[in-house]
Amino acid sequence: MNEVRKAFPAATDGSPLNISMAGITYPDTTYHIRRPRSSVSVIEYIIDGEGYVVLDGEPHSVTKDTIYFLPAGMDHEYYSDKDSPFTKIFMNIDETPLSMRLIEDFGLRDKHFFGGNGLRELFERILITIHSELTDGEMQAVFHGILTEVFSHLQKSEGMADHSSEAVALKRYLDSNLSKIVGGKELSTVIFRSPDYCLKLFRKEFGMTPYSYQLDRKMQVARTLLTDTGMTVGEIAESLGYGDMHYFSNLFKSKCGVRPLEYRRKRIE
Repeated sequence: MNEVRKAFPAATDGSPLNISMAGITYPDTTYHIRRPRSSVSVIEYIIDGEGYVVLDGEPHSVTKDTIYFLPAGMDHEYYSDKDSPFTKIFMNIDETPLSMRLIEDFGLRDKHFFGGNGLRELFERILITIHSELTDGEMQAVFHGILTEVFSHLQKSEGMADHSSEAVALKRYLDSNLSKIVGGKELSTVIFRSPDYCLKLFRKEFGMTPYSYQLDRKMQVARTLLTDTGMTVGEIAESLGYGDMHYFSNLFKSKCGVRPLEYRRKRIE
């Protein structure tokens, strides 16, 4: 087995959320992980190949573009297919009150398998981050943002059955690109339609414009980062695609009623 990974020590600064390890695994035919009553939650995205995840004694096949999520406290068991071993990007999340609350809040306690179409870029940000020159604390902040985006996407993907495939593709693209401002022209390339068609389709299916949806999602992520991380307002603004911190602060106040620092202060009192 080959693996490129970054391991982190247990949080000692009182951080309520800690990613203990992240990276990419290239398993061989003998790769087989067993963790009885695991103390970490695991989320993994299959880039290629095939493998199996065992739940209640039954193996479930996982293939390219599959995401599987195993919360802490479960018996974790997964292994690669001998003929076509999978390649996967992963994050291990320490069991803490916040990590378990996030799992509950996003309704992921009893859901384990998801389609990962459109999320590859988001998971690849994990690899970009571990190869960067960021400090451990800065990496943790980035991972917290990625994890929140992934959880939000997985939660929303559960309610997509009543929407057209084109509308779902647009929504997933917006969910996967919260680190930048996605304009109509860029969005139109996702389904090879005109910007006007995309605008009308999105509004018809979801009751709001792509811009409004994207803004709501960005503010949701911003609120989480303000509450649960030590990222500065400037860092949060930049992570969401806003180069001007003051513009972001004014936007946050217009959507949430208070400026970011005031929101953080009220949440931690």
